[in-house]
Amino acid sequence: ESYQEVIGVILRMVTPIILSAFIYNVNGYIDGYLFSEILGHQGFEDEGIRMLYTEYSIYFLSIINIPLTLSSAAPTSMIPEVSAAYARDHLELANRKVDQAVQLSMFISIPSAVGLAVLSQPIVRILFPDTIGTAGLLLTVGAVTVVLNGLSNISNGVLQGIGLPNLPMRNAAIALVVDVSSLVVMLLTTGLGILAVVLAIIIYSVLICILNDRSMKKYLSYKNKWVDAYLIPFLASIPMALAAWLLFMGVYFLIPSDLLGLAVSVPLAAVVYVVLYIVI
Repeated sequence: ESYQEVIGVILRMVTPIILSAFIYNVNGYIDGYLFSEILGHQGFEDEGIRMLYTEYSIYFLSIINIPLTLSSAAPTSMIPEVSAAYARDHLELANRKVDQAVQLSMFISIPSAVGLAVLSQPIVRILFPDTIGTAGLLLTVGAVTVVLNGLSNISNGVLQGIGLPNLPMRNAAIALVVDVSSLVVMLLTTGLGILAVVLAIIIYSVLICILNDRSMKKYLSYKNKWVDAYLIPFLASIPMALAAWLLFMGVYFLIPSDLLGLAVSVPLAAVVYVVLYIVI
């Protein structure tokens, strides 16, 4: 193959991947712009809008990205194995590698999301003492995006890895249109305020997961193993969350310290989760 042919192949692969990443990132800027403009026209003061958006864009997103980074790193490294199996037409092996990636991601993502939702307020107070409390509410509602974004990262990587980078780009564009439309409707017809931005992001993430899953089923004959991937970690996370909350409240009752409460409750709750996961 000539140099020009190789460059052409690379560009055809890379361009949709770059555009997919662009759509995902521009989504946040569009949501922020719409939130500021619509609330401004509704008579809200600029300072109030700025404070609310800070609670979302800096406090909420910074915390959400921590477990998302952890849950996405290892599964992403498995994508080349999926590509190799698919190239040799070993669909069963490719599906097994996808299952491993999903299960590993959900093993981290689901308890992380549940833990963030349960302990949202003390976590935000420790990391961002200037919070007005809104970020804690956003974290409780939006913690599910840790799971959804973990899934979409894997499915994006799989579709790109089997030579179909246009599909994640198309799916992201469709989800973006729905996200923007739903956000505008919620801001104009409800009093949700900054919570509407989080709900719109959840809608966006859910739609990405559904569309990517349909594409994987079509081109990879992939079937989700719901019990192993989602149900087991979720069932183990429920007692974990209860243990985390009770331990935190118990320590906080004796010594009113968010840091001490989390330092005791989080590691012990993690042990509860791992033990229950193995038992189940």
